[in-house]
Amino acid sequence: GAEGCTPGYWKTHPQAWPIATTTTVGSVFTGAGIYSGTTLLAALSFQGGTGVLGATRVLLRAAVAAYLNSLSVDFAFSTAQVVSMVNAALASGDRATILAVAAQLDTANNAGCPLN
Repeated sequence: GAEGCTPGYWKTHPQAWPIATTTTVGSVFTGAGIYSGTTLLAALSFQGGTGVLGATRVLLRAAVAAYLNSLSVDFAFSTAQVVSMVNAALASGDRATILAVAAQLDTANNAGCPLN
């Protein structure tokens, strides 16, 4: 998979979504804690911050785009892989691990969007 659209693309192109924009983080990923009730669309606007919560916001922003990419384009990871990677990172409770997975997904999300 050599395609991927950024969080910014998905945030500004809800009509391109293959699922409802009101889908919640907790219905896709486990271990999101206080962010479980947040919609995927809202999670695309997350900023970073300090500690594990800041890292979680960075990861969820990248994760939502990666999830949508896995459903929509020739993405580097399958939908199951995206969910598994994110769930494992969240379960680790480790900021460095969470940010490492976020960076991996971010690289794939920036592969080039064929939907533009």
